[in-house]
This record gives sequence, C-alpha cells and structure tokens, in this order.
Amino acid sequence: MQYRLFFFLLFLFACQNKQPGYTQLEGQAQGTTFHITYFDPMGRDFSGPVDSLFRLIDRSMSLWDSTSIISRVNRNEAGVVLDEHFTAVFQRGQAIAAATEGMFDMTVGPLVRAWGFSYKKGLPPPDSAQVDSLRQLIGFQKVRLENGVFQKDDPRMEVDVNAIAQGYTVDVLALFLEKQGVQNYMVEVGGEVRAAGKNARDEFWRIGIDKPAEDDGEGRPLQTVVSLKNQALATSGSYRKFVERNGKKYSHAIDPKTGYPITHNLLSVSVLAGDCMTADAYATAFLVLGLEKSMKIAAEQGLKVYGIYADENGALQVKSTFDAQ
Repeated sequence: MQYRLFFFLLFLFACQNKQPGYTQLEGQAQGTTFHITYFDPMGRDFSGPVDSLFRLIDRSMSLWDSTSIISRVNRNEAGVVLDEHFTAVFQRGQAIAAATEGMFDMTVGPLVRAWGFSYKKGLPPPDSAQVDSLRQLIGFQKVRLENGVFQKDDPRMEVDVNAIAQGYTVDVLALFLEKQGVQNYMVEVGGEVRAAGKNARDEFWRIGIDKPAEDDGEGRPLQTVVSLKNQALATSGSYRKFVERNGKKYSHAIDPKTGYPITHNLLSVSVLAGDCMTADAYATAFLVLGLEKSMKIAAEQGLKVYGIYADENGALQVKSTFDAQ
C-alpha cells in the first residue's frame, strides 16, 4: 500500500523461461512494474489475458484515464454505471476504513495532492488554512453506494483507490490463474505479492522485505525474507516516499484526521493476509496509525504484521507477529 498513480499505458511481454517448466511474464502497468511466474502443465502463455485484465481494471479505476469510471464519478457525471471492480474495491475499502478508525480513507486524495504527492511537483506546502479547508472534503463516511449509485455529501469530494486497487489487481490476476487450473504461481504488481503452491525448486515462494533506506537504487539491502504459503504480502513505507521543502521532509502518508503527514517513528509496515487487496489497504492504514495501534487492529482482524521502526537513537528495530528470516 501506498498512494500509487495508475497509468493506462501497459507494456507486456513474455520472457524466456528462466525456471524449468515455469513461465515468466514481466512488464509495466499501472505506473509500475509487474512480475508473474507460474507453472502450467500445458505450457500456455497468458500474456494476452493478463494484458486485457490490466486494461479492464484501468478503465474502471485509473485516475489517469479521463473516461474511467472513477474519473467520471469524481466529475459527478450523471448515469455512471459502476462495474464489479469499482464496487468490490470501494466496498472493501469502506469496511477497512471503519476498522482502522478512518486511517484508511479513499477520499484523502485532495490532501495528498496538496502536500505534493501527485503529478504536480514542487508546490509549496499547504498552510493551516488550506489544510483545514481541504479537510472538509475528507471523510469516508461522506461517500457511499446507494442502489448501485455513488453518492457524496459534497459534490466537490473525490475518491482515490490507489492505496488498495493495486492489491486488488494482484488478486484478480491470481484468481484468473487459478481458474485456468494453475496451482503454483507468484503474482507481483508494484511490490504487492500473492503466491500459491511452490516455485521451481519445490519451495514456498520467498519474498524479500526491503530494509528502510532512502536510496531506491538497484541492489538495495533486504531486511528479511518471508515464505508465502498461499498468502499475500504488501508493504508500505515512509522512508522513500517523501517530499523535501526548505530542508524539511514530509512523509507521503497523510493522517486523514489532522490533514498533515505522519511524524511517528514507524518506517515500514508489511501485512500478511489471505488476499492482496486486504494486505495492501491495511499496510497503508497501519503506516498512518503507528505500530502500537496497528498491532491491536491486526490481531482483531486476523492479520500478521512486520513493522520496522527507529528507536530513540535512530537504530532500526523490528516488531513482528509472523516468522521471517
């Protein structure tokens, strides 16, 4: 989970098999990269259907596509027919918003943009008056679905599902593979992962969690490695996603209640769940909530959490409820 931007553009190509009997698909979609590895006894190439699924989800929820359902909803167009993808993501997002004290909120987009985390770069940070004004347009309780129609308390409000839709995309691709009879696969989009079965070495899929560091270059160190056993994993971090103005860094994680970026010491939080949409959204919420409250909610929701934080001396510390290496 993080506030990622969707792109309608998709590049997809099937790679030569790098693992015996396993097919790999790699490319760019939704403003990021994806990697899919699977074993199909019939050796089928699913690059075409994968391409179609990416495009279908973008037509539903891409803010970069002016004709998408979410773009039309945000413009208050009349007669917008909501599809199954938008409906599923919105309803799940609203449930997670309620479970996280509103820390996951799909209406927070205006604040995210005001703090410089959008296509408009280099803007000065908002003053308190601007923050207070924008907060009037924030609140998951102010939007809803009524008889299949999207309703807002204020027509100026917008919804942004980027903090959950990438996890949903992973689930859609994973379920597609399962429907084709594929039992061993790993699907990753923008760092969100879902895996089932085992890899070519007959081992559970091993997924790394980055060590918090501002450098996003190649070869960055791993904090730990997780074995996924028919599970999904999503990570949200504040150590790379920030803007710097006048020598001060502002985290991309915005507290919907205050309107300001978070200031606590939680640097990264990874969530292990049965599906990637759930892991993605909760990872976003937990980064805002902080570790103590997150652990409590995770226990209530049956989720597992791996949190990395900085102690009073700036040293990295870990608190986790699942096994990692």
